[in-house]
Amino acid sequence: DEDGGNDNKESDIYEIDIPKVSSNTLAHVVKFMRHHVEEEAMEPLTTPLNGNDIKTIFASQPWYRDYIENMDRLMVFKIVQAANFMEIQSLLDIACLRVSTELVGKSAEEIRIILNLPKMTDEEHEEARKKHPWIF
Repeated sequence: DEDGGNDNKESDIYEIDIPKVSSNTLAHVVKFMRHHVEEEAMEPLTTPLNGNDIKTIFASQPWYRDYIENMDRLMVFKIVQAANFMEIQSLLDIACLRVSTELVGKSAEEIRIILNLPKMTDEEHEEARKKHPWIF
């Protein structure tokens, strides 16, 4: 325009390349961030936690509780990757908390299945038993 200002709103649009995050996962990230910024910031997680499950830990913040509890496990894993890649600490915290609460009290075999880890060979199993006997 005449005064040198830019009335074109396109100048406020930034393109960011996020190759490791699918559009579906990004939609979940955006939902989280919108709520976090526009409605209610998530209270930082402190240790020791105030409970052993998501319901208790997020009793005072039901939106965050419902957000992460209603997400299927595969999407939670994708959210962990996306939050880590995009350096969104609060989202990474809540997603990792969800994963960790699902692993509590599980056997090594159950954890392997939950995390979709390949079965160990006999040699790898023996080496793991020697290095980490507390797991078995």
